[in-house]
Amino acid sequence: MPYAGGITGSSPVPYREEGTMPSTTCTIDGDQRDGLYELVRNHLGAIGDLWIALEQTEDFATAERLGIEFGEDFRLLEDIGWNGRDGRNSFELTMLAHDLMELLQRLHGEAERVLLESITERESREEDAATNELFQLGYDACEELLADLDPRS
Repeated sequence: MPYAGGITGSSPVPYREEGTMPSTTCTIDGDQRDGLYELVRNHLGAIGDLWIALEQTEDFATAERLGIEFGEDFRLLEDIGWNGRDGRNSFELTMLAHDLMELLQRLHGEAERVLLESITERESREEDAATNELFQLGYDACEELLADLDPRS
């Protein structure tokens, strides 16, 4: 079940209440964190689409999907930090494995689309190259973590 947000009970973070913590965690390095951070930051740029789906088009299925996706993004930011720069060397990802895999698959697909578009444009400015480098780091981090989390491997 994706993280739905909100604070309940006496625990300040509901998914960390006793008995709900995942039995295994993943640890990523600073480069992987920077890549995932860029992918999440890029996705959150579309947060206005949630309001459009709710209020203008009344597309409640899309609103629900976006709400879940943005909730996953916020949940990941709790682990990797909200600041664009974070001095830690490693980051523990504490999301439930299933939720983390869904998030990583979505981010991986988004990164792939952006990277493929960049190849066809060939007008990459220096700023775009730096962003693409971060997207590549995020893409690679998604692939590596998904391989580690896949119960079939």
